Amino acid sequence: MLILYEICRKREILLKVIFMAKETESSKAALQYLLDVRTNIVGAVIRENDNVLQKICKMNDISIYTEKELLSNFRNGNLEVDYILSFYWKRISKEILNIPTIGSINFHPGPLPEARGSGYHIAIIENWGYWGVTAHYMDEEFDTGKIIECRHFSIDSNIVNKDLVNITHKNLFNLFKDIINQIREKKELEAVLQKNGRYFSLKELESMKLIQENEQVEEIDNKIRAFWNPPYSGAQIELKGKRYTVINDEILQWIAERI
Repeated sequence: MLILYEICRKREILLKVIFMAKETESSKAALQYLLDVRTNIVGAVIRENDNVLQKICKMNDISIYTEKELLSNFRNGNLEVDYILSFYWKRISKEILNIPTIGSINFHPGPLPEARGSGYHIAIIENWGYWGVTAHYMDEEFDTGKIIECRHFSIDSNIVNKDLVNITHKNLFNLFKDIINQIREKKELEAVLQKNGRYFSLKELESMKLIQENEQVEEIDNKIRAFWNPPYSGAQIELKGKRYTVINDEILQWIAERI
């Protein structure tokens, strides 16, 4: 029986993927999960300072490419890929998106189409009461491709950005596992066109951090919670041409509970 099992394993056709990501809790778990289920990771496109992702790749002999190197290998006929799986942080060119024979899927840490780009803060500032995670096919625009699945979850009215990020990446990894398992089971991934949505750029995020003199106390407290995600700068005031991160008693209590 053991010999028969080994023969079956050798005959198994492994899923061939390119993994493109910046380092987050969900992307680290996702890369390890692909290895755990014996995915053929043809290569990875990750940043030099993404230390954990770099380490996982090197320990498992996964080739690390730049986008330019990835395209060069493809043009030279050295890449055969079923899917691109993405936790990427920027637009991906059409030529790269056309590399896989089946599709390119992005795992977005937010609900689509209402929160394209970087949007954790807006759910807190505007008191949405929910957030979400989305798997979608990629096109040339940012977070606009057909949606495979979007999962919403409720969030507390007093949630802090840092906690929302942590909850989101746990949910995103669970969504990733479910999508990968469907692919491995040869299930068809149905997808629907997105409706009109909102896009939040990093530049817009930075401008929203600045506390204005005419804002009410409640607005300021919401902004402090909405941008509290250390080690990144939070809500800010500007004095003598320099910006300073602001915290309140609520954030002091949050810090005290974690010391």
